[in-house]
Amino acid sequence: MIQLIAIARRDFTAYLNSFSFYVLTAFFLGVTGYFFWSGLSYFSLISFQVATNPEAQVKGLNLTEGVLSPFLSNMTVLMLLLIPILTMRAFSEEKRLGTLELLFSYPISDLQIVIGKFLSLLGLFAVFVFPTISYFYLGGVVSAQFETPTLLSGYGGLFVVGASFISLSMFISSLTEHQAVSAGIGFVILLFFWILGWMAEWVSPALGTILRELSLVEHFYDLSRGVLDTKDIAFFVLFILFFLFASLCSLEVRTWKR
Repeated sequence: MIQLIAIARRDFTAYLNSFSFYVLTAFFLGVTGYFFWSGLSYFSLISFQVATNPEAQVKGLNLTEGVLSPFLSNMTVLMLLLIPILTMRAFSEEKRLGTLELLFSYPISDLQIVIGKFLSLLGLFAVFVFPTISYFYLGGVVSAQFETPTLLSGYGGLFVVGASFISLSMFISSLTEHQAVSAGIGFVILLFFWILGWMAEWVSPALGTILRELSLVEHFYDLSRGVLDTKDIAFFVLFILFFLFASLCSLEVRTWKR
């Protein structure tokens, strides 16, 4: 456990000491701030129009459907781009610099290395996301009162989606020494899992069902609206465990070659 914490702290500190991390954080907070402001402004406009025109009917006119769910969905799209960039150095840079072999020489298991790096990246992801919670409380200034349980559920869903992105991107990083290649391939594969459910309309019903079950969007939709479903949680947990195991296998390839 001590070794695992040491690896997580080492990587977390290294990221915090890099200028690129602060650039990504500023970009993320700036764009998400715009997403929230524009979503809340549009919701206020629609609410005003409905209030002044009793005959107007708008389906799903509430803060959860009109602001929270679209905001969280927009954040996940932004994460498709930023998380591969954040995780591209997890293994790629260590391979390029030769520090990964040095890490292997320490009395640390491959599993501890994978979990330690995963935890450090989860911590960085939390640093990205946590400040955005303040947007909803600032919204209270204009009488936009969001329900706390719904916020917790939505952000819980966002966190497991981010963890899923990180686990897959870590696996890609373990396969190459080139950070740019890792980021590019990671983005393409994440995008594939994101749009997989869209293809369900073009194929047979049986295949369409399978595609929907593998789609990250389909499993995140209910969570973004504050609806907890054990099926969705189980999917993300299995997704994370599968790619962490794949990263572990990628590291252990060196022993298979001996």
